[in-house]
Amino acid sequence: MKLTSRRLIAFFLLILLSVGFGFAFDGIATAMEKHKYARPAAYRELIASAAAEAGIPEAAVWSVIRMESGFDSGGQDADGGIGLFRLTPERFRAICSDILHEDAPEDGMLYDPATNLRAGCALLSELYGRYGMWEPVYAAWRAGTDAVDKWVLDPACLNKQGKLTKIPDSAAAKFVSGAVKGQKMYTKLYFQG
Repeated sequence: MKLTSRRLIAFFLLILLSVGFGFAFDGIATAMEKHKYARPAAYRELIASAAAEAGIPEAAVWSVIRMESGFDSGGQDADGGIGLFRLTPERFRAICSDILHEDAPEDGMLYDPATNLRAGCALLSELYGRYGMWEPVYAAWRAGTDAVDKWVLDPACLNKQGKLTKIPDSAAAKFVSGAVKGQKMYTKLYFQG
């Protein structure tokens, strides 16, 4: 009888340990994901404000910035893109005049996180208003609206539900894949509630 009781106790202890290890592993996995999909404190309020002003989800903003600049507001890419969103001066001026309906500040203001975020979020909002789904928004961010306008009319680029799934431009396809995954991860880690 004692042997059966000991086995039963050992069995329950094993279950408790397994559950404990499961929670610990889940916590470690979440911590690793949060490291990969970070939200630097320096930008949290600015991004929340710019996303709210533009009426778009914060997760989309965090994802694009992670892909574009890795949160380096002082950097510039090979194409001349500046700041968090890596906006070129030409694109910045177009956003200011065509979307925000205001005069663009000097190009150097693209290094200012608040200015860069406001312009980038305005563009994301404009693109979302145009396409209504994030895949073509991210594709247009990378490849431009002219290309995406052609792709969304090409049955070879769409699935049965009419969703853009095949992007002929490999750089845009890679960007869309990363941005969609990033948006899902940021939503899961920080914005589900």
